[in-house]
Amino acid sequence: MKKLIKILVTFLCVAVMAAPLFAFTACDTDKSLPPLTLDFYNGTKKQEVEVRLFIDGDTTHFNPISKHNYPNCNNSSDFWSASAPSDSKGYAKARYLAINTPESTGQIEPWGKAASNFTHSKLEKAEAIIIESDDENWNFDSNGRYLLWVWYIPEGKTEFVNLNIEILRAGLAYGSSVDENRYGKYARQAITLAEEEELYVFSSTKDPDYAYGEAVTTDLLDLRFNPEKYVNKRIRVEGTVVADFNNSAYLEDTFDVPNYGKLTVGIAVFHFNNTGQMVLKDVLVVGNRVSVVGILIYSDIVSGYQITDIKEINLFNENDPLNCKVIDKVGLDDAFQEVDPAVYTSTAKNVSVEVNKKASAEDDDLIVTVSKTYQEAVVNTSISFTNLTVYDSYTTKNEDSSSYGAMTLYCRADDGSEIQVRTTVFKEDGELITADRYIDRKIAVKGIVEYYDDSYNGPVYQIKCFLVEYLTVLPD
Repeated sequence: MKKLIKILVTFLCVAVMAAPLFAFTACDTDKSLPPLTLDFYNGTKKQEVEVRLFIDGDTTHFNPISKHNYPNCNNSSDFWSASAPSDSKGYAKARYLAINTPESTGQIEPWGKAASNFTHSKLEKAEAIIIESDDENWNFDSNGRYLLWVWYIPEGKTEFVNLNIEILRAGLAYGSSVDENRYGKYARQAITLAEEEELYVFSSTKDPDYAYGEAVTTDLLDLRFNPEKYVNKRIRVEGTVVADFNNSAYLEDTFDVPNYGKLTVGIAVFHFNNTGQMVLKDVLVVGNRVSVVGILIYSDIVSGYQITDIKEINLFNENDPLNCKVIDKVGLDDAFQEVDPAVYTSTAKNVSVEVNKKASAEDDDLIVTVSKTYQEAVVNTSISFTNLTVYDSYTTKNEDSSSYGAMTLYCRADDGSEIQVRTTVFKEDGELITADRYIDRKIAVKGIVEYYDDSYNGPVYQIKCFLVEYLTVLPD
């Protein structure tokens, strides 16, 4: 009888693998795990938080808050200790203790997206979230991330649940230094049950969201206007590298669009692998015409699509289908295309492109016309303007933030067009450059078109300016 029950439980757990993770209930509520409760008096560090940014299944960024009056739950300078890395002060880059979920950002692995979705679904509607240290101190990994246990109250419930253990019990992570941690025995039992029931990472079932097989060849125009067709698939695309910043190369190409004219579109190619080593340093070089192979994903980090999971070049097989290649070294004196401000800001003339929406070769063709404003069409594409007048600015003033000193410049072109420029943190001779340098002056700017959803103003398209030399004050 016990064997029959175990078979039935295993069947139920495997059956839900193809279902959305928010419907996953058969295994993560299993009663065979001993009860685990959050002890506010056990001497560990604790802090109430809210999600700042979801990264993947075992990494989340949290903001400290004090919404509830939990005992021994601090919201003080103790949380941002002297040992906290400077680029993390102001929020916690959290690496979950005892677990290692498959990759879903720089690299893509089977079940990585499922693990990421699981963590997202559990925390996005949580009644409350508490992060806990493993001992009496806040501890960090080699990348400066807080090593944490994450507790949350599910929507409509009153008791805290340990998310680290829940992820292990769901079979969406392998154990990491399990027996060395505070809740190691619970983690070990969760892994054992997940292995017995052959859930997710312990299953022989293929991940339906992972890009197995060969890459699909496309072009940047179809990728920009028809991304849903390629998302989470391995693709091959050509373009010219026009910029490289913060581990992303910006690839673009120019097309003749019927009834519109020439249009240059681009995409970001994230090229930093899981071991922390730069890849393709001789391929993704500004000025190179290249063929790139990777997986297209939608990233919450950049609020848009990007190509990731770029593989190291197989030096023993130049014909390896996953290799990225240099097609031509075209060279670029100034890659940033200059655009008429009226074209950039006006929605009067949309860019319309016919795309083939069929999902596979067996489907009937479904040709539809997709229309986008120019700003929508050229996200992640290089752009430059001259003769913009800076009439106002905003500067990030939180000294605990890694963006302290970054500026938003509100500009007006000669024809009255409004253009927003966002800079990184600019310094000169070690001193912070402030907006005073640019206010009421005419500037020339180069950057990449960036989109983000402003919580106050709605969708915003702006020019992301990476380098101080890309923002020039023009002579009066």
